[in-house]
Amino acid sequence: MFRIIIFLLVLFPYLPCKGKEFSNQTPLVQTIDSLNSDLKPSSAVQGIDEMGLLKKVEDSGYPFATLTIEFPERNFTEYFTINMEEVENASITNLNSYIDHYVKFTYNSELTYALLDMYHDSKSIFGAEVAPEGDGIKSIEGILYGAEQVTNGDLPGEVSVFADDGENHYFPYYVTQDMVNVNEKRVTAFYETRTSNTIMSIEVVK
Repeated sequence: MFRIIIFLLVLFPYLPCKGKEFSNQTPLVQTIDSLNSDLKPSSAVQGIDEMGLLKKVEDSGYPFATLTIEFPERNFTEYFTINMEEVENASITNLNSYIDHYVKFTYNSELTYALLDMYHDSKSIFGAEVAPEGDGIKSIEGILYGAEQVTNGDLPGEVSVFADDGENHYFPYYVTQDMVNVNEKRVTAFYETRTSNTIMSIEVVK
């Protein structure tokens, strides 16, 4: 009997501890941030597979829509963009039918520079009265390129600002006539870095 007790005391520390199996699960939003923490804008983490509860579909101007997806097990919500022309069976009608259902999807996560305003000769090209301020807002001064013509299609164009020290930033943006008027002239661009999550495939969980 004494030998059995000794054997159990030695064995006990090595018994598996079930019930804590998922205690260290990392929330998706932290996963996105950690994946992108060492990436520069325009770098992407591709082919991320997830499953969540689709709560809302917003038309962002064809062919784009914004999906609000909840992750109840991890207690947070994330927003995703989808190009309905590039994703199979991704019409507004189909997406709306997925609302309040779990969906499986694959997405790419990318860091981009979001252009907030642009100044030329101390005046806002976008018509703002004051320059953007706040945490995370930065600026670059240099020559504007890529705004040769107004964007007429559904997809944004891309403009760039080249600084005198060789630094340059690229911005996806729908080019306006006011931007065309200052193309290849000196401007100050105000921007912030954002994470863009783009869905590449999606299906409802049956």
